[in-house]
Amino acid sequence: MTDAFALDPIVATFARYGVRRTSMNDLARALGVSRQSLYNRFGSKGALADWAVQALIDRSLAEALANIEQPAKTLPARIVDALDAWVGRHRAALHASPHGAEIVAAMQPDPSEAVRAAERRLVAAMAEAIRLSGPGSAVPRAGSIAQALCWTARGLVHAVPDHDAFRRQMDHIAGALVAR
Repeated sequence: MTDAFALDPIVATFARYGVRRTSMNDLARALGVSRQSLYNRFGSKGALADWAVQALIDRSLAEALANIEQPAKTLPARIVDALDAWVGRHRAALHASPHGAEIVAAMQPDPSEAVRAAERRLVAAMAEAIRLSGPGSAVPRAGSIAQALCWTARGLVHAVPDHDAFRRQMDHIAGALVAR
């Protein structure tokens, strides 16, 4: 039933007002539905926020994993595309939101188990891709390389001035670690 509610307007509304200040009226208005329909489906703003976070994690992970499975692309390109889907494409929204720091602060010291589980799946998929098509020197270290690339992408999102810089830096880093 949650498929009836579009994720992007919910995320944009939380980003605009912050999680604490966003009201169910704000969310209903963004979705073009009644506030009561949100309460009927989710029960509370907290439950709706939890659903939105999980849906965003699931969507980002699915896109990242799909990028790993692109046989026509080089291994570094597949990895960069995956990391871009996982964290890079969220850079602009985090930095544009007046509540981006609040969102990052809530996630950084102790990411939720859902984030950790999704990231473990992504790292495992990247490690397998490195094992299958990486240069011989990378194969025995595939898990460590995949984890390091994931951590690098997470940190780089906060260090670069824009999305293009994120892509350029990740291209250089992934290329240096896994290119033939």
